[in-house]
Amino acid sequence: MSEQEQTIDLRVLLKVLIEHLIPIIIVTVAAAAIGFSLAKFVIPKEYTSEALMYVENSTNKQEDSTLNINDINVAQKLVNTCQIIFKSNKLLGDLSTALNGEYTAEQLNKMIDVSAVNSTEVLKVSVKAGSPESAYHVASKFTELAKVEFIRVIETGSIRDVDPARMPETHTYPSAARFTLIAALIGLVGTYFVFLVIELLDTKVKPEDDLASLYELPVFAEILDFETAGKSGYKYGKYGRYGKYGGYSRYGGYDTAETEKSESDDKKSNDDSGNDVDRIIDEIGSEGVKKGNGKEK
Repeated sequence: MSEQEQTIDLRVLLKVLIEHLIPIIIVTVAAAAIGFSLAKFVIPKEYTSEALMYVENSTNKQEDSTLNINDINVAQKLVNTCQIIFKSNKLLGDLSTALNGEYTAEQLNKMIDVSAVNSTEVLKVSVKAGSPESAYHVASKFTELAKVEFIRVIETGSIRDVDPARMPETHTYPSAARFTLIAALIGLVGTYFVFLVIELLDTKVKPEDDLASLYELPVFAEILDFETAGKSGYKYGKYGRYGKYGGYSRYGGYDTAETEKSESDDKKSNDDSGNDVDRIIDEIGSEGVKKGNGKEK
């Protein structure tokens, strides 16, 4: 793409933005208001309770204070094993029973997430629910049963709480700020794109400066629309009315006195030209008659 084509593209983009700035702003604000309303009043809120648990390879204390790298590696592998064990149907079924059937095992599987923290021996348990009480209650009961299941399956090592589950104070989803921003961006981009497509599909003839820049060809003259001409000037597409010498106003305003003077000069010039043509025709006719008479003689 040439530098000139890039300039033309930027001009078109800027032109669309400036000409339709007000409707774009209105739609953007309306979309932002809709996004905020959805997040605040329509979409169900979701609360998250989290807990941290530390996994050890052995229950025996080391006689010295040195850190055994092998124990750390094994503990990290145990963390990966715990992620599978803690999402088993056995544990989720026991949890559903402990909660008096408030949630099924399938529902609990979707609510609970177990992951390792930065590839360490620490497990992070996250529970999402529709109320802060439910999230806290499920997370607390889950960590209790997870310790029992760890001992039953692994039979070695230990697991203990690092950060027990807490009651969430605010909801984690949906975020009103995020929904508002996303909705505003959708409204802004969508509205601008619609106006841009309309502009690009517009096939109306543009003024001579646009034609010359688009096609890289010189414009020697303009053919004005006499049929739709008004009393005060010639109309030219959607860009306003033109006077005799190509001057125009985008909104159709110009000096009326100057236009009337131009029209008077045009009429006088046309009358003089007509008289000259008639005189030339008479002279040619007279000359032809004389030549004809001479031949007859």
